[in-house]
Amino acid sequence: MLSFDSSLTDALTTHSTTAFWVLKLYYNDESSFYGVSDQDRIDGSDTYYGIVSSWGNLNQSLDFFNFTTSTGNMSVKLINTDNTIEGGRFSDLFSTNNFANRKWELFLNTNRAGTYDTAARMIGTGIISGDIKYDPKFITLTLLDKSSTYHKQLPTNVVDSATYANAPEKNIDKPIPIAYGDFQERTDIGTIPTSGAEFDRHFVKSRFPAIITDRYDSASSRVEAKPDSQAFSSLDTKNIFIYSNNNYYACEDGNVSVTAATPIVEYSGIEFRSYHRLSSHSTYSSAFGSGYANTINNDFSSSYTLVINTPTGGSHEAQIGWRIPKIEKNGENIDTIKLLFDFGTFSGTTPVRFGNSYNFQLSSGAETDKQVTWNSGDQSVDITSWYSSTEKDAWNLEKTFLLEIDDGGNQNDDQSVVINEVGLEVTFEPSQTFSKEIEEFFETTIRGDSLKDEFDEGEPVPETVMIARTKTIKIAAVVDYVYCSGKGRKYSAFIDADDRDNGYDENDLIENPVYMIEDILRTELSLASANIDYDSFDASGDTSDGYLGDIYNDAVGDVEFAFSQYKFINSKDLISRLCKQILSWVFIGGDGKFKIKTLRRTGDYSGSDKTIDFNDISLKSISRTSLGVVRNDITINYNHDYGQNQFISSVNTTDATSQGTTVNGVSQALKLEFDADTLDSTTATQLADAYKTIFKDRKVILDFECLRPYYNDLEIGDIVLFSNWDSNIKIYGAAMGTDYYLITSISKKPNGCSVKAIKVS
Repeated sequence: MLSFDSSLTDALTTHSTTAFWVLKLYYNDESSFYGVSDQDRIDGSDTYYGIVSSWGNLNQSLDFFNFTTSTGNMSVKLINTDNTIEGGRFSDLFSTNNFANRKWELFLNTNRAGTYDTAARMIGTGIISGDIKYDPKFITLTLLDKSSTYHKQLPTNVVDSATYANAPEKNIDKPIPIAYGDFQERTDIGTIPTSGAEFDRHFVKSRFPAIITDRYDSASSRVEAKPDSQAFSSLDTKNIFIYSNNNYYACEDGNVSVTAATPIVEYSGIEFRSYHRLSSHSTYSSAFGSGYANTINNDFSSSYTLVINTPTGGSHEAQIGWRIPKIEKNGENIDTIKLLFDFGTFSGTTPVRFGNSYNFQLSSGAETDKQVTWNSGDQSVDITSWYSSTEKDAWNLEKTFLLEIDDGGNQNDDQSVVINEVGLEVTFEPSQTFSKEIEEFFETTIRGDSLKDEFDEGEPVPETVMIARTKTIKIAAVVDYVYCSGKGRKYSAFIDADDRDNGYDENDLIENPVYMIEDILRTELSLASANIDYDSFDASGDTSDGYLGDIYNDAVGDVEFAFSQYKFINSKDLISRLCKQILSWVFIGGDGKFKIKTLRRTGDYSGSDKTIDFNDISLKSISRTSLGVVRNDITINYNHDYGQNQFISSVNTTDATSQGTTVNGVSQALKLEFDADTLDSTTATQLADAYKTIFKDRKVILDFECLRPYYNDLEIGDIVLFSNWDSNIKIYGAAMGTDYYLITSISKKPNGCSVKAIKVS
């Protein structure tokens, strides 16, 4: 809602108040303007010529179900006869003044005293369209919002030949990606070993592309690549990869250098590592029961305990086995083959004797036993000697092997070892393929064809509707990338500026999608606090009580987004894509600032921006949103793999009541599917639930006229209540109670406004 000054608010409260508009039309360098109004008005040194023949309506609207907006559009018709302005026609000013693509500002005032053009009275601003039509009597100006002046193609930074003289030719003029969120540590599979057996180089959340900017840097003798142009939270030398043969191969970290502040990654050499999951050994998988699978399930939080029972004259050892399966040939010149063991605790009253004879032993069939030195930590066991040169050249690595514990017959108590995970790591020379074919090189949002407009009842309900993350213009391109697993952009100083207290600090990792949008506005579009209603962003994204937590039905801190924007996209389309995923609208308000409004669940509303007196309105209609926007079977695709260029995980949720035949049902399963910029299953699950909660039912719509300008401070996304409602007018059979409505469109005139609002409580 706009913040009018108290003098204007007090004046508008009085029913007898006459309101009027004054309009500033800037020209040339925008240091000067011509003022116009419905009659001649003087405001200090400013003159407003009374040449407005008619005001168009100042319109704002939002698409409730597609989370897009259209704001600040209107037209004004000016008298263009002779001697109406500075001794001539308004069109005569065009010889020295250019108004096209220049700023306009509209202010609401009353017949009470007061300065006309204060910021607290502005209700609209934007740019004047270049489509100016006139005749000897009238001239019509179309006034647009400022979207076209702010928005631009992203990423803004590209691999230009002047800066990156040694970049691959195919990478010239291609975008340097933008990356947000945590791609690095997996937190859902227990504690991943980082030493001994370095599983951490292979078990990451995901990997994002870094475009190669230097094929061979002479100073460092390395290949250089950039995953972004802004500072990162962190990068790890263990987590630099190439993508080849549909697999990611980790570069030997001793050959890697990373700088998060730049950010840049550099690597050299031909030593890369691949990781392979083991298969079950037929003898042991059945004998050890379900616990055996815990050793090869890619989950370090589950385990199997291998036990030597208290000896009674029998054996003093215990064995477990696995199988190395058939592995696709990934490259040439295998250097080492290692088994990685994540051990838990070794238990027993008396410690096991260490030494060559009494230890953990590893064997493979008839091969010589391989002693595993137990050091109370995880183990990386080199088994390269098990294979001949011929077997290594052919990647013929299939083999069964056993792990044995042996107390040497000298212990009187049970001995055991916890085995969390076992895997195979191969160090080799892959085909260093950097080229990635990007057939979908430019992304844009789908406009108007994802869901029907909520007020349109004219078309049949489709069985399945797909909302894509974006649609793409297919421009074939081949780009050279390496891949990283790290933590993307971090908050800059804006998050602490202006006395903000939202739970985040400068240099924290940006995972909150609300602030990803604000970072795009500031970093990519170069906007400052004067252009951003940062209070609205904090209302949506604050860690303690942000509305994002309401719509996700989760703690704000648990809503974790992570993505890399490595294709060109218009900034408005990128913001719209994110808005769909947080059920929010971003728009330029009447005060000229970017704002965000986040939808909440029906039980979360407890207050309104304004209360509308029923006696001040003329009710035009009561209706419901169309069947065409009901969706009760929701699928969210997530966890995008940038090498495969596809989403590899999904969640689904349905609502039986909505699909049923009761009074609250539509007697049909109606599907919605789209892609989300998250790697986190909880975030995807809660997003699916949010869409189900909002989309499964038809919503009540009120269409009414406000007969007084008192309500002209309202904007789209504002929440309103009603007082003095006529008790004889029921809302689909129910009395109007403390019901909250969200404004979806508002069309303002000097003396009132037309409003459509959807019930959200």
